[in-house]
Amino acid sequence: MEKVSQRNIVRRQLLAAAALSFAWIAPAQAAEPAAPLPIRMVIVTAFEIGADTGDKAGEFQAWATVMPDKIAFPMGFRDLRYDAKKQALLLSTGVGTNRAAASTMALGLDPRFDLSKAYWMIAAIAGVNPNEASLGSAAWIGDVIDSDYGYAVDVREAPKGWTAGQWPRDRTQPYEMPRSPETSYNLFPVNKGLRDWAYTLTANVKLADTPDLQKMRATYTGFPKAMEPPKVIKGDEITGQTFWHGALLNAHFEKWTKYWAGDNARFAMTAMEDSGVIQSIKMLAKSGKADPQRVLVLRTGSNYSMPSPASGLGAAESLNAENSGGYSGLQPSLDAAFIVGGKVVDEITGHWDRYRDTTPGATAGASAAGP
Repeated sequence: MEKVSQRNIVRRQLLAAAALSFAWIAPAQAAEPAAPLPIRMVIVTAFEIGADTGDKAGEFQAWATVMPDKIAFPMGFRDLRYDAKKQALLLSTGVGTNRAAASTMALGLDPRFDLSKAYWMIAAIAGVNPNEASLGSAAWIGDVIDSDYGYAVDVREAPKGWTAGQWPRDRTQPYEMPRSPETSYNLFPVNKGLRDWAYTLTANVKLADTPDLQKMRATYTGFPKAMEPPKVIKGDEITGQTFWHGALLNAHFEKWTKYWAGDNARFAMTAMEDSGVIQSIKMLAKSGKADPQRVLVLRTGSNYSMPSPASGLGAAESLNAENSGGYSGLQPSLDAAFIVGGKVVDEITGHWDRYRDTTPGATAGASAAGP
C-alpha cells in the first residue's frame, strides 16, 4: 500500500511539472499553473558517453539508475531525472564551461522548479595532480580557478627566463604581484565552511582500489601522494575549456592556483565546467532563484594531469593515449563521485528539517588548505 501511495505521489508531481511546462510554452491555453516543485538538491554532471543508462557509463548513469523518473528539459542537453522522495534533480550540463553555464541558467530560470533553498553539488571526474592525490581519489573543492582568462603567447616567443606563456590580465608577466584587485574572472570561491562539512562527513568513506589503479600509480615514483590508495581529500581546482597535460603546465597551474587563491591553496584537480556553473548560480541569486552559499564541488581523479616519468611518454603522447584508450581511472572515479556524493545527498535530503533553513558548516572564509 505504501509503494502504491509513493508511486501516486510521484505521478502527481510529474503531471504537475508537465502542466507547468505546458503553461510556460503556451500560457494562453493553460489554466492556473501548478505550484513549482520544491527541490532540496541538484546533482550536476557533465560528461556522459551514450544513453542515460544501460551502456558504458559517464557521470550521469549511476545517478540516473536510482532516479528513474524523467522530466523533459528541452532547453538542456539531456532530460532531467527526479527523485520525488528526496526531492532531488539530476542535471547533465554537457561538456565545457559554456554549455555548463547555459544549462545551469536554463534550469535556474525554469518555472517548474523552486530552487531557492536547493543545494547544488557538482559530482564529476577530473584530472588529478600527482603531487596531491592518486587516481580514483575524491576532492572537495574550496576554490575554482579559471585557467583561460588572461594574456597568453606561445612559450617559444616568451621573454627569456619566463617559465610560462600565460600571465594575468592587467599585468605584464606571469604571477606578477601585486595581484589585480579584479579577481572575479579568475577566482570562483565556494563556501569553504560547507565544503569542510562535506569533507568531514565523507572523509572515512572507503574508495575502491583495483589492480589497474595499483599498477598505474606504481609508476609515479617520486610522487608519494600519487602512489597512495584512493582517498577523500580537500583541495582546489583549475578549470577551463582546454584538456591540457604535462609536467610544465602542471607546474604552471600549481603557481596559478596560489597566485589567485593564496599561498595555502593547492591545485588538486583540473576540470572544465565549474566556473560556468558557479557564475550562473551567482547571477540567479540576484533574483532569489538560487543560493551561491549552497554550492558543493566534488571532483574525482580519472587520469593524472601529467605523465609518469617512468612511462617514457611525452606529454602529447600521454594525452593522446588517455583520449584514445579511455581514461585510466574512469570507472573508479565515477564510482567515487557517486559513493562520496551520495552520502552528502542522503544526509541533506534525509534531514531536510535540519538543513532547509540552516546551511551546515561555517560561513565562507575558512582556509582552503586541508589534508
